[in-house]
Amino acid sequence: MRNKNIKVTSRRSFNIGILSYFAFLGINAKPVFADNFFRLMDMEPIKLTVKSLQIQDLYAMPLVDPYVEHRMRKSPSDALIGWAHTILRPIGTEGTAIFKIFDASAIVSNINSDFTFLDLFKNKQSTKITIRLSGRLEFFRQNNKETGYLDIVAASSKTAPESASIMQLEEIWDSSLNNVIGKFDKEFREQIKVLPQFVN
Repeated sequence: MRNKNIKVTSRRSFNIGILSYFAFLGINAKPVFADNFFRLMDMEPIKLTVKSLQIQDLYAMPLVDPYVEHRMRKSPSDALIGWAHTILRPIGTEGTAIFKIFDASAIVSNINSDFTFLDLFKNKQSTKITIRLSGRLEFFRQNNKETGYLDIVAASSKTAPESASIMQLEEIWDSSLNNVIGKFDKEFREQIKVLPQFVN
């Protein structure tokens, strides 16, 4: 049941849940990022000493190349909204926290490299996806006029081989998204320490 004290402002509907972020490359069939796979549901929630939490998705998808977030199975914005719903828990009696998403872009680019004869025997990496997340958490307490904010930035890049199928590319994108959400979570937990008055 959704917490009544959490309000979401988003351009897209969000179906909360965690996708499987595994990619199978070539004949090896090894999952991408298997060693540092981030599991959102395993993370401890962060209890905020405010009464309510608002989530504002301020990132507008360009919907043109090289941006591909609108073609992903889960957009970076939706993943970040899901992170905020799962991790940030308002437990106070007054005050508001506002989580703003400024950047949630995914860009696919070609990797420029000189072709040689030996490349005929290699499965060269041909494309790269880069996902960038940028957000701010702002705190406001009216009674004692306390305010504070955190700016969090995280990015992740992953290459894909020339032989990758559409399904494999989607799985690589999913894996990269999982990785960048993990980085965002780690950075947030480090920075929130500087505002102990807003954390229980």
